[in-house]
Amino acid sequence: MKSQPKPQRKMVYKMKWSVNPHRKDKRTGAISPVPMSPYTKYAFEEIERQFRR
Repeated sequence: MKSQPKPQRKMVYKMKWSVNPHRKDKRTGAISPVPMSPYTKYAFEEIERQFRR
């Protein structure tokens, strides 16, 4: 059985990376984590307790 050539795509996408203007360090790599507030830590602990039951 002979395979047919793939048809050419109609749309060709080009990805362009940009940095958000609100970002302080202007890097495109991974960002450093922001420390959690005490309320957020408490909320996550409460959620974990609910799932453990």
